[in-house]
Amino acid sequence: MRDNHEGMIDFIDAFEIDGQYFGIVEYQSKKYQFGVTLAGYRALKKAMQIRKFDMMPGLKYRYFYAGSQQAAPDEYYWMEVRIELGRNATKERVNVPKELHANLLWMHRLENLAEAAHLEIER
Repeated sequence: MRDNHEGMIDFIDAFEIDGQYFGIVEYQSKKYQFGVTLAGYRALKKAMQIRKFDMMPGLKYRYFYAGSQQAAPDEYYWMEVRIELGRNATKERVNVPKELHANLLWMHRLENLAEAAHLEIER
């Protein structure tokens, strides 16, 4: 496992407005908002609710995209989430829909973040 989260996509939030679902991530010091399906929203929420170290309310967990792939041809997709609490870190797999897998993989592989400028939001 990596020693730190440098260069990883940071999951910030997943939310619903008027029946539409969105995810917010931070990548290379910029925040991006993108639409997701209901299944994508649920997968992001599930990932950001994992508490591997301590269940005490108010602790500042952080969640990072650590890659994703298809389990096997014609099967489900999963992503690895790096979970951090202070200096503690671990990884957990979460099943995700194909669309969320594709969006996160696309962003992670971008060589020029200007291609994602239309998704950028103010801090």
